[in-house]
Amino acid sequence: MFNPDRDYTIEMAEQAIERIKALALPADPAGFELWYTYVSGCNEQLNRRVNRIIDEKGALSAAEQDALYDEFVSSARKSAAIENAGAKVSAEIDCIVEMLSDLIITTSLGRDDCVDASSQLASSPDRQTVRAISDALIRSLRTIELRQAALEQRLIASKQEIETVNEALARVSIEANMDPVTNLANRRGFGTALKRAAEQANQQGRPLALLMLDIDHFKSFNDRFGHLMGDSVLRLISITLKQSVKGQDTVARYGGEEFAVILPETDGSGAMALAERIRMRIMERDLKKRSSGESLGAITVSIGVATFRPGEQARSMVERADASLYEAKHAGRNCSRCAP
Repeated sequence: MFNPDRDYTIEMAEQAIERIKALALPADPAGFELWYTYVSGCNEQLNRRVNRIIDEKGALSAAEQDALYDEFVSSARKSAAIENAGAKVSAEIDCIVEMLSDLIITTSLGRDDCVDASSQLASSPDRQTVRAISDALIRSLRTIELRQAALEQRLIASKQEIETVNEALARVSIEANMDPVTNLANRRGFGTALKRAAEQANQQGRPLALLMLDIDHFKSFNDRFGHLMGDSVLRLISITLKQSVKGQDTVARYGGEEFAVILPETDGSGAMALAERIRMRIMERDLKKRSSGESLGAITVSIGVATFRPGEQARSMVERADASLYEAKHAGRNCSRCAP
């Protein structure tokens, strides 16, 4: 049976995959979602940015793909979640204000009832009148008490709802700064962490170092064993990095097969020593297929190191570490180089 929606989505998916193949980019979920958004034409800003990069460079790197995803796709989802959370909080506040207004009116009426009762008691001292006035006054105060109890319960429910919304917003914030494959900080999270670390290093006059790592011949590995095994390698690298650093350090997936490690309180010699330990640990890993036990060979990385220069921008530090990484690549890979 003809299904226009199904046919359309399949066509868009095929076009997205063709784009990924043509540009030799990773076909991970984030990349697929980015190119699906692109070919569907639902985000004009994204399409203009992609077209400009390809027109200028003739290609698009995996790091640029990740950055575009963070800026145009992930951020859009985050904005939608924040907007939805804001609407929920606004609705709760409106409800509370309405109940408070109702309570104020009821309390005002109760106060008027008390004034009337006082006047009547002053002019009608007989027991029957006093009893009737007292009963009416009790009913009025009971109404106020019930409304206050209802408001208290509603306030408790609203507090719980707002706490739930805050938790959801916290999750959105974490997800927006986390790489879904490795559970490391993504490029956005890395940028935020490095900027903060650079500011602290500059203010306190403390050392700061940065490692940029790239998996050697990763595209060939993906072509040979497939992207699922490639993702397994990315996770293995991420685990090795996290096991190699201290609690104050930040490990991030910078993009594609590239990783970054922010090292506060670490000078150049300490950073180079750590880079070599990481490189050796990764190289010594024996990779095998779980299903067959087949050896996948050794995985190696090239590492660039840079140390913070007082007063410089975080971006400059990244550029120097990246230049050192490419120097390591040109030196034959599976080695570490440090920026002067």
